[in-house]
Amino acid sequence: MSRSRSKTPKPASDQPRIFVDVRLSDGMDGGLMVREILEKLGARVLRSWAGTRARATHLVWKDGDARTQEEARNCGAAVVGLSWVNACRDVNGIAPTRGHE
Repeated sequence: MSRSRSKTPKPASDQPRIFVDVRLSDGMDGGLMVREILEKLGARVLRSWAGTRARATHLVWKDGDARTQEEARNCGAAVVGLSWVNACRDVNGIAPTRGHE
C-alpha cells in the first residue's frame, strides 16, 4: 500500500526561504532553472539577497559572490551546492543539507 503525499501547501512560516547564487563560467546568472525547481517543491525563493539575508534559511551557491556566501554562514543559513537541489528533486521535497555543503 502506498501513501499519497498531501497536496496542502505548508504555511509560509514553515517554508524554506532560499536564495540562489549560481553563476555560469562566463559570470552570467545560472540560477533560473534552480529557482523554478525549488519553487515547484514548495520553497519560497528570495529574489534579492539585500534585505532578506536575515530571513534566508538556505543559500544555493556555485561560483557566486563570496561575500554572499560569507554573510549566509554568518547569519546561520545553510550554504549548499547544486547536489542539494538534485537531492530535493529526488525526494520531491526539501532534503537534509548534510553532505551538500
